[in-house]
Amino acid sequence: MEIVLNKEDFSNGIKIVEKITSQRALQPVLSNILIETVSSDRIKFCATDLNLSINYKTSAQVVKEGAITLSAKKISEIVAKLQSTEISLKTVEDTNNVKLKSGKTEFDLIGISASEFPKTMENDEKEEFQTFSIDKNEFSKAIKQVIFAVSLQETQAVLTGVCFSVSSSTLELAATDGNRLARVQKQIEQKFDETVNFVVPSKTLIEVQRISSIVEDKNITLKVYKNKIRFEFENLAFQSRLIEGIYPKYQQLIPNSNDKKIVVDRAELINAIERVAIMANDRTNVVKINFTQGQLEIMADTPEAGRSKDYIDIEYDFDDMLTAFNYKYVLDGLKNMDSKKIEIEISDVLAASIFKPQEDDSNYICLIMPVKV
Repeated sequence: MEIVLNKEDFSNGIKIVEKITSQRALQPVLSNILIETVSSDRIKFCATDLNLSINYKTSAQVVKEGAITLSAKKISEIVAKLQSTEISLKTVEDTNNVKLKSGKTEFDLIGISASEFPKTMENDEKEEFQTFSIDKNEFSKAIKQVIFAVSLQETQAVLTGVCFSVSSSTLELAATDGNRLARVQKQIEQKFDETVNFVVPSKTLIEVQRISSIVEDKNITLKVYKNKIRFEFENLAFQSRLIEGIYPKYQQLIPNSNDKKIVVDRAELINAIERVAIMANDRTNVVKINFTQGQLEIMADTPEAGRSKDYIDIEYDFDDMLTAFNYKYVLDGLKNMDSKKIEIEISDVLAASIFKPQEDDSNYICLIMPVKV
C-alpha cells in the first residue's frame, strides 16, 4: 500500500475513530487503526473494540492499493507533531512495516496485518434491518434529553441503555433508573406499519453525539438489525451491539390523571432550587417543596449545618401540598427543557410527578418519584 494525503484529513480521520480502539484488549490488533484504500482517491480509517465499530472515509492519493493496521496511540502522536501539510505512507513489501514521510521527517513503524483486523461491518447484506433518517441535531438533542435518566447499576443491564420505540412516523426515546423517567418524541419521514423496539447502550449514544458534532451532514440514518444498530453519515458508519432484554413497560408509569397543574418560570425554579440545595443533605439530596396558592416554598435542612428556604411565584389554585424530591433529579430534567415556563403535574404527595415544558412539540416529559419525608 502507498498513499499520500493532507495532514488535516489524516488527523481528522484518526480523531474520529481512535476512541473506539481498545487499549487493554487481549487481541493487540484492537488497539490499532486499520487504514485501507477503497478507490483511487479514497481511503478509510476503521477501529473496533468488538462492541463498537467505526469506519470513516476521506480523500487521499492512492498510489498502490492495500491495507495495514497501526497503533492508534502512536500514529495519533506522530501526526499531531508533524509540521508538513502532506503525509505519505508506504508499506514495506512482504512485511507489516510502514514508512511514514512528511517533509524532512521520517518514521519506520511496525504494524499488524490487516488480515487480523475483525470484519465487523461486512457480510451483512443478507441480514434484515429497519431504517429511517432524522435531523442529526434533533437526534442529538433527543439523546441529551433522556440519557441522564439511565441507570448506572450494571446489574440492571437493560436500564443502562435508552429504549427506542418507532411506530407509524414517530420516534420515541425513553430512559429510566427506577426513580425517574425521561421521554421524548420526534417525528420522522418514514412510516412504520408496526412498532419496532430496541435498547441502545448509553455509551453508544454518547459517541453518536460526539460524532454528530464533528461531521457536516444534516441528517443521520439509523439501520436497526436483530442485535445491532448502525448510524450512518455520508462518509462515516458507526455500529454498536444492542442491549438484549425486555425493557420495562414505562408507558404504564406515566400518570394520565394528575389533576393539579402548576405553571412556573423555569429559570427561577432552577435558581431557587440551586440556592436552597446548598443546605440539603449530601447523602439524600432531598429538598421539600410546598405548593400553596400563588406561591412555591422550597426548603432544605441538614441537622449539623442548618436550613434554607426560598419562595417563587407560581400559577396554582388548589389546596396546599407538601412533597419532597431528590433535587438533582429535578434539575436534570429542568436543564434539558428550552421553554421559558414549565408545567408540573401532580396528584398526591407520594404519586409520580411530571415536569414538562409548557411550549414544546416533542412531548418531552420528565417523571420523578417523590421522596417520603
